[in-house]
Amino acid sequence: MTYENSLIIKVAWKYYNEGMTQNEIAESLNLSRMKVIKYLDIAKANNIIQFKINLDKFVDIDLQNKIKQHYQLQDIYIVPASNQNSLDSLSKAAAHYIEDRITSDTMINVGYGQAVSRTLGHLHISTKYKVTFVSLSGGVKFYIPTAIESSSDYYTPPHFNHYIMPAPLVVSTGHLAKQLINEKPIKKIFEMIPYSNITIIGIGAVNEQATIVKEEYLNTNEIEIIKSLGAVGDLLSQFYDINGKVIDYKLHKQLVSTDINLLKSLNHVVAVAGGLEKREAIIGALTGGYIDVLITDEEVAKSLVD
Repeated sequence: MTYENSLIIKVAWKYYNEGMTQNEIAESLNLSRMKVIKYLDIAKANNIIQFKINLDKFVDIDLQNKIKQHYQLQDIYIVPASNQNSLDSLSKAAAHYIEDRITSDTMINVGYGQAVSRTLGHLHISTKYKVTFVSLSGGVKFYIPTAIESSSDYYTPPHFNHYIMPAPLVVSTGHLAKQLINEKPIKKIFEMIPYSNITIIGIGAVNEQATIVKEEYLNTNEIEIIKSLGAVGDLLSQFYDINGKVIDYKLHKQLVSTDINLLKSLNHVVAVAGGLEKREAIIGALTGGYIDVLITDEEVAKSLVD
C-alpha cells in the first residue's frame, strides 16, 4: 500500500469515526486542509467510505501476514493510530468486525471490562437476526446494542436474548466461588459457553488503569505483588506471564469466571486491545494461544514483530 493510500484511510477514519474536524486532522497529520478535503473526496469516490470505513484497504498486508504467521492467528484487524480516545476507536472497529460476522442464530460470549462494554455499546445489529449474548463471568456490566438509523431495519429496538451470570466477579473465598459456579442458574450459563459462534474479550495490563483495579477488586499494592510474580496481563481477570502461562495467585480461586484455558477451544475468540502500554499483555495472550483474532492499533501491530 502506498503512503498516500495509507493517509487517505487515516483521514477518512479520523473524520467519520473519531469525529475530528478537517482542521484537526490537518494538524494531527501535518497536512493542509485542502489536502484533507481532497483525500476525503478520493475516499468517497473509491468506496472506502460506505456505511462504515472499509479498513481492509488500510491493512499493510506484509505486516498482517507476519503477525498472523508468528502468532498463528486467524486474523488481525488493524486500526489507524488515534490521538483521540483510542479505546473508543478500537471498540468501534471491533463492533464493525462482529457485525460483519453475524448471521441468524448467532451466539456471542462476552467478557469483562471496558473494551467489551464499549464494543457492545457500538453494535448495530439488524432485527432480522436472532442474536444471543452470554456472559463469561460474573460482574458483567451489560450494554445492550442499540439502533440509530430510522430509514432501515436497524431502527426498531432489537430484541436479543441475554444470559448474564447472576453473580459478582470476585467473592470472598474459593469455597464460595465453587458453590456459586455449581448453582443451577449459573451452571446453565457456563454450559452454554462452549456452543458460541463468537467470543469477545478484552486484554488487561497489570497497572492501576486495569478495570479490576478501577472497580476495587484489587488495590495498587496487590497489583505490585502480581507484577512481582511475573504477570504482564490478564484475560477474564486471570493473570499470566509473557509466555501466556497463568500465574499462581489467590484471586483466581475467588473468581466466578470462565477458566481462560477454555478460550483455546472456543470458536472465533476476538480480543480488543491497543496502546503500547498493553504490548506485553497482548504478546502474552497471543503466545499463550488464547485468542484467534486481534483487533488493535497500528502502533501495537508494528511493535509485535520488532
